[in-house]
Amino acid sequence: MRKLLILTAALLTGLALGAPAAGHHSFAMFAHDHHLLVEGTVKEWHFNSPHTWLYVDSTDKDGEPVVWGFEGAAPVQAIRSGVNGETFQFGEKVRVVTAPLRDGRPGGAACFVVKEDGSIANFNDGGCIAAPIIARWQANGWLENGKHLDDHPSADGERD
Repeated sequence: MRKLLILTAALLTGLALGAPAAGHHSFAMFAHDHHLLVEGTVKEWHFNSPHTWLYVDSTDKDGEPVVWGFEGAAPVQAIRSGVNGETFQFGEKVRVVTAPLRDGRPGGAACFVVKEDGSIANFNDGGCIAAPIIARWQANGWLENGKHLDDHPSADGERD
């Protein structure tokens, strides 16, 4: 009987501790029906768990200075895509394609980043899957011709 009681207590403890972690990976805060192009300079690059974060000095829709924040994958996942703690440098010019926050704040899920040298850095996770989005932006010429805060649907005709 004592073994059963200990086993039950351990199982309930494990379930209780695991429940908050399951809620952590919701991507509902991001608008997946469209993507924005944000241009600016790197303010901060946080390459730490549980998620990487890129902060960019830029402007809002009225041209006022604002810091944009972009959430990316955990470092272990970013490393698999060739991104590391030295990928972004303070003051470097970048162009970020993001699934923006639904509430309109300046930020979103990082889809991918075009660096000054034209290379593409991909440190995204489930908030924005990069490969098809990169292909779509390239096929439509949006990367070459895009301007700050250009807004494009995630797929032909798809908008909420």
